[in-house]
Amino acid sequence: MRIAVFTDTHLRAPEGDTSSPYAVNERANARARYATALIAELAPDHTVHLGDMVHPLPHMAAYASAAAEAKRVFEPLQPQLSFVPGNHDIGDKPSPGLPAKATNPDHISRYESAFGDSAWASVCGEVTLVAINSSLINTGLEAEHLQFDWLAHTLSEHRRQQVLLFSHYPPFIQAPDEPDHYDNIAEPGRSRLLKLASSHGVRAILSGHVHHFFYNRYGDMQLWCLPATSFTRQDYSELFQGKPAPEHGRDDTGKYGVALFDVDEETLDFRWFQTHGRTLAAHERKVSPSTPPRWTGLVPHMRHDWHSARQLPYNGPMEEYSRKSARNDYPLLRLLQSGIDTVRVPLSDLLTETSRTRLLDWASLGVRFVVFSTTVPDEDSVVCLNAHARALAGFELIDIRGTLDEAIATAAEIVQRTTVPVTLAKASTSAATADGKAFAHTATTGYPLSDCADIVAALARSDEPCPGVLLQLAWEEPVDALTEAVSRIQGAGSRVAVNVRLSHSNPADANTDDVAIDRKLRAALAFATDHDVVVQCDTFEDVDRGYHPRHGLVDRLHNFRHAHDTD
Repeated sequence: MRIAVFTDTHLRAPEGDTSSPYAVNERANARARYATALIAELAPDHTVHLGDMVHPLPHMAAYASAAAEAKRVFEPLQPQLSFVPGNHDIGDKPSPGLPAKATNPDHISRYESAFGDSAWASVCGEVTLVAINSSLINTGLEAEHLQFDWLAHTLSEHRRQQVLLFSHYPPFIQAPDEPDHYDNIAEPGRSRLLKLASSHGVRAILSGHVHHFFYNRYGDMQLWCLPATSFTRQDYSELFQGKPAPEHGRDDTGKYGVALFDVDEETLDFRWFQTHGRTLAAHERKVSPSTPPRWTGLVPHMRHDWHSARQLPYNGPMEEYSRKSARNDYPLLRLLQSGIDTVRVPLSDLLTETSRTRLLDWASLGVRFVVFSTTVPDEDSVVCLNAHARALAGFELIDIRGTLDEAIATAAEIVQRTTVPVTLAKASTSAATADGKAFAHTATTGYPLSDCADIVAALARSDEPCPGVLLQLAWEEPVDALTEAVSRIQGAGSRVAVNVRLSHSNPADANTDDVAIDRKLRAALAFATDHDVVVQCDTFEDVDRGYHPRHGLVDRLHNFRHAHDTD
């Protein structure tokens, strides 16, 4: 069963309205037409809109006209289209200080006249789709009590099937015990909903509202919060360490898109199709789905923080009176889009509880981790490595002292203590620079190709199991320079991985040549296929300040680099 999901189209009345002062909102209708045509081209079995179909609020005069326009725009997806009420469609959740009116019986009636039932269930093959009016939760209205009773009965009735639950508001965006704020469901309704859904075996809760991507888990249940098609919430631009997108972060065109979920009795596969903020005129119908960049087999280095939350500024209208904590989940989305299923991080990311929790969240979607350390793991670290071996693709020991023979013996000892594949690497530093040559402080990972003969000789002297060996390919070296070294080391009985450096050897030089980076990585992946090696890429997200500045696979807004975007 293939389910298309999109959200937060925020259509306006075609004759114009006063529901938004932002220029980007003027493009919402044409962007919604493009998203609709894209979904039609993808031909799902069913489509769900997660809410905020329109921008005018229910009490505004433009609401009826905007709702009628929404029905016209979405008509190509009928009859296999269902709506979930968003706060713009049916009124906000109850919370003092919010910039819009809370839902009430009049708003619910107006919504249902325009879009149908505000809570519903539909059986689609082996999958049951269930939607709720999340604005009702914590209102204390009789309709809230009736909805919870109906939901409990419905989930119980369908607990033998795969159930997807749709809610405009996400239960939470970072942690189930986070404080109440504009972008989650407040307590006590949040815990009641999560426990009810989890205890009945709901596979996933799908939400919108935030206009950005978040992925979480609650027990075995997945929580997907999907970006919009219309605009990005500019308060979340604080998540990115770079210049904000246009309109102070409100028009980040790299973030818009629609989702496909392929669901059967055992699996839930996610795909994201970007719309890039493209528009479609009312008389147009056809579009071509964009092709995301594919980097299957590549192991990027996650140099930047990939798991921590940060406190966003209190700066209304949404959070004028309290801080909100959020985490940038776009690294995960870009990995899923590009077919990357392995990344490289420090061992400390596994050993620290908060980052380990997030590591296991990623692993639940099939992402595995190479963890590295410059020290031999102690007993507690080995226990942790073995306990989470299913989430790990390998352990990389970076040799910073001693001889090759000693390093191989140490790596062989680790092989005996862990079930995780072990690779030996070298910290290649400028400390070995000969007198009389230009000097710059550098440290890179992997054995230089010039060390090949020494590696082969040391492997021949060792009676211990041969670990893997990590070579490095300098930016200035062609990919075919690997051929002899790889062949000789594999002939000595060792696995080979290659760290392809995107950084110039001179730390003062910047590498911003996207075309050359694309060409180099694709040549390295082709070499990997022919020679049975693993290819690492030393930069996932751009390094645009500090040492060795260079472009990576994504920029500082976590949008794909131009040369990597093959639309």
